[in-house]
Amino acid sequence: MRMIAVAMLAAAVPAAAYGQAGTAVSLDRLAQDVVTNNPERQFYQQQIRTAGIERQAAGRWADPEAVVEFGERRQNDRVTGAGLGDGTAYAVSIVQPIEFGGRIALRRAIAERQVELARNGLQQFDATLASRARSLGYGLFAADEKAAAARSVATRMRTLARVLVSRDPAGPAPQLEVASLESGAISAERTASTADAEANSILYELNQLRGAPFTARIRIVRPDMDLPDLPPGARLAADASANNFELKALRAQFEQQGLRVDLAGKSRIPIVSVGPYFDRSRSDTRETNYGVRLSTSLPLWNRQAGDVAAEQGREAQANATLVNAERRIAREVFDQAAQYNAKRRALARWNGTSPERFADAARDADRNYRLGAVPLATYMQMQQSYIDATNAVLDTRREALDALLQLRALNGGNALTQ
Repeated sequence: MRMIAVAMLAAAVPAAAYGQAGTAVSLDRLAQDVVTNNPERQFYQQQIRTAGIERQAAGRWADPEAVVEFGERRQNDRVTGAGLGDGTAYAVSIVQPIEFGGRIALRRAIAERQVELARNGLQQFDATLASRARSLGYGLFAADEKAAAARSVATRMRTLARVLVSRDPAGPAPQLEVASLESGAISAERTASTADAEANSILYELNQLRGAPFTARIRIVRPDMDLPDLPPGARLAADASANNFELKALRAQFEQQGLRVDLAGKSRIPIVSVGPYFDRSRSDTRETNYGVRLSTSLPLWNRQAGDVAAEQGREAQANATLVNAERRIAREVFDQAAQYNAKRRALARWNGTSPERFADAARDADRNYRLGAVPLATYMQMQQSYIDATNAVLDTRREALDALLQLRALNGGNALTQ
C-alpha cells in the first residue's frame, strides 16, 4: 500500500505543477512583441536622433568671432616730443570664418553616413531580436513537447506498476517487473524535469527580451513545420553580400573614411575670416576708424600632411576589414545552408509523423502488455523509443530552424526567395 501511495503521489505532481497554462502566442506574434517592447531598442532610436542633430550641425557655418580691444592712447609732437594729450582707445570687430573647397559639404556627407549607420544599427538590432525570439519560441515549444511526451510515459509506467502491485504476486517476476517499471518512470520523469528546466530558462530570457515580468507564462502555438527549399549557394551568397547589415555598415564606414581623407586634404585651403571693424581713440583729438577686416592663415609648412596620411591609413584598414568580412559572411552562408539542408534531408527521411507513430506504438505496447501479448522488454523499449524519437525530431527541427534564421539574418532579415 505504501508503494501504491508513493506512485500515485509522484504521478500527481506534474499535473499540479503545470496545470496553469500561459497565454498562447504564435512565433510571429512573439517576435513582434519582443521587438516592440525590448528596452534596449531605445538606445538605437536615440542614436538616430543624435546622428540627425549632428548632420544638421555639420552643414552650418562656423560661429562668428567677436574681438574687443581696450587701451590708452598717448600722442606726442614728432618734432619736439612734447606730449599732446592722453586718452582712451578701444576697437570692436566681428568676423565670420568662411571655408572654401567644399569642406562643409564633406562634413555633411560624413554626418549623412553616420545617420545611415545609426539606422542600419536599429534595423540589425530588430532583425537579430526577431530571429532570437523565433528561435527561443520554438525552443520553448519543443521543451514543452518533450516534457509532455516524457510525462505521459512516466504516468503510463506508474499506472501499470500500481496495477501489478494490486495483484496477488506469484513469485519474484511481478516484483521485478514493478521495479523495472518504476525505474523507467524515474528516468522519464527526469527527462521531463530537464525539459521543464530548459523551458523555464527560455521563458526567462524571452521575458527579459520583451520587458515582461519573469513570472509571466506564455505558451507557443504549434508553429508551421514546413521547411522551404533554399536557393543555390551562389545566390544566397550574392544576396547576403547585398543585404547583410554588417557589410552595409562597413561599406558606409569605408565611404565615410574616404570622405575624411578628402576633408583632411582640403585642410590646406585656408579659412578666410571677414567682417566689419570699428575703433575709436581720444586724446586732444578724437579719431574714429571703421571698415572691413580680412584675415587668413598661410599654409606654408604643410602640417596637414600627417593628418592626411593618418586618414589614408584608416581608409586602408577599413577596406581590409570590409574584404575580410565579405569572405567571412560568404563562408557562413555556405556553412549554414549546408547544415540546414542536412537537417532537412534527415527530417524528410524520418517522415513528419514519426513522433505520432511512436506515440501510438507506445500506447499499443501498453495495451498489449496488459493483455500479456508482449514481454516487458518490448514494452519498455517502445516507451523509451517514443521519448527518444520525439526528442530527436524536435531537436533536429530546431537546429534546421536555427540555421534558416541565421541565413535570414545574414541576408539582412529578408526572406530567402528562389
